Amino acid sequence: MLKEIYFGAIREHKDKIAQIKDSDFGKILSEASSRWICYEPSPTGCTTAGVDSSWNKRAFQGLDLYVVDAAAVTAKNEVLASEWETNFGLARSELLEQKAMLMEMTVLEKASRRVDIVCVDGSLVPRIAKSSAAVASETLKVATRCSNAIFVSKTSDSRIQFANLNSKAGDIYYFNHATKSPGFSRPVKNLQSGNFGSIVVVEFYARIKEHTPIIKVQTIISDASEQEIKKLLDMLCYRSVAGYPYCLRLAHDTCKISNEDIDRLASIYGLQNEPGAREVLNE
Repeated sequence: MLKEIYFGAIREHKDKIAQIKDSDFGKILSEASSRWICYEPSPTGCTTAGVDSSWNKRAFQGLDLYVVDAAAVTAKNEVLASEWETNFGLARSELLEQKAMLMEMTVLEKASRRVDIVCVDGSLVPRIAKSSAAVASETLKVATRCSNAIFVSKTSDSRIQFANLNSKAGDIYYFNHATKSPGFSRPVKNLQSGNFGSIVVVEFYARIKEHTPIIKVQTIISDASEQEIKKLLDMLCYRSVAGYPYCLRLAHDTCKISNEDIDRLASIYGLQNEPGAREVLNE
């Protein structure tokens, strides 16, 4: 089966790629280039912390063993705050994800008092758009109180900037292809409304170092001027690796819950010999 899939991809790859790079592709790249402000960040000494969370679970005949955690870690690998929970029960993935987001807000608030910048992994908009009213409201409250917090994404499927030009990929795709130099895109304000109320999210795309991927940055600080963005990039550049804040990499490594971790917990709780649903497949 996989052999046919591979051969099909080889035969059709030009046609598939052409669906993205159609007649509008050049027009969108030109627009993306016109919105790009070239700027070479100058590293400015500062303290930064990254916030990330993780969750995992293992099913045992109608019972879930689950773990959720979150951590705020500095670029010097110091854990400023952490939250975790492990338990048994029926744990739906979306509920665990929202629990993880609430833990992130808890450690964010604790860490924000001790550093200059707190980088939270992931976009702010999906958090408030796809979460329950309670989670969205708490996220916005904490993000408002923590004026030094920014939300950073390595990938994004947001299309708010080039949708009117018939874009087929996310905005970040076109900025990555249209620009190579360090800098940032002109900030765009995005009004978000829902059962949590209304909030204006400011977003921009940035490349901290030459020949590195672009990141997306979101904040709810309304006065995100070009000068303020330059100051922010100067500070992010100080502790970054391959154009990405190093504190976020450390936060990810600190809180990641792997399948092996769940296996060890199952062993501690005496569940390692309980039959699972996929053992017949040797998975």
